[in-house]
Amino acid sequence: MGWQEKDWVGPFYPVDTTPKDMLAQYGRSLSSVEVDSSFYGRPRATTVDEWNAAAPADFRFSLKVPREVTHKRRFKDVGEYFGFFVERVRTLGPKLGAILMQCPPDFGPSAGNRSSLFEFIDTYAPDDVKLALELRDAGWFDDALFALARDKHVAIVAAESERFDVTAASEILRRQRGGADFLYCRWMSDVPFEHFNQIRVDRSESLAAWAAVLAEERKYVADIYGYVSDDYAGHAPATVRDLLARLGESAPPDITTPTLF
Repeated sequence: MGWQEKDWVGPFYPVDTTPKDMLAQYGRSLSSVEVDSSFYGRPRATTVDEWNAAAPADFRFSLKVPREVTHKRRFKDVGEYFGFFVERVRTLGPKLGAILMQCPPDFGPSAGNRSSLFEFIDTYAPDDVKLALELRDAGWFDDALFALARDKHVAIVAAESERFDVTAASEILRRQRGGADFLYCRWMSDVPFEHFNQIRVDRSESLAAWAAVLAEERKYVADIYGYVSDDYAGHAPATVRDLLARLGESAPPDITTPTLF
């Protein structure tokens, strides 16, 4: 989740890495990133072009849908605004992974909210862009939601957080089989760390469970997008490395040796 973390300089980035070089360095090791800044507003065209130029050809960006859609207007009268956002991120071309529509924590499954969300997805879910939907109230997860998700090929986010454990996330993944050809997973916590330069919480038990879940679910999809927050265990790159090893994937390259761009 993001790449501009000064505490990663040394443990993950080379010691001389400047903020403007972080994305290019990140792309030397990891294959995808979740962009949080787009939550605060549609990124400028020049910014998207800079991201595109800095990342390698096989890199994928996933971007949060702006809060104007999800938090402020809560899916009402936002078709044009959302369309402008999708048009902008399409310029990433093959480097566009998915867009994440993260609902507010207090966006519960009331009749009004259900109507607004379902109508929005039914009307505006793009056919050519992967759309992931994160809901943070367990009351949403009923047959109607998963039927809509399968019909519109939307991925329902499976997350481990202060709200959901691995068992709940596993059930979310299982119930959306036969829909989108990708999964979207997130790992986060509300543990307050002062620095993000090393692992500070042992998440081995959870990661072992996740590895078993993902090994099964990967049979049903083409891609799995997974993003880790630093506050999950203390140092997100190390958590990614741990999980990939448990899945039998190649370890991300060590990029702590400086290189010129």
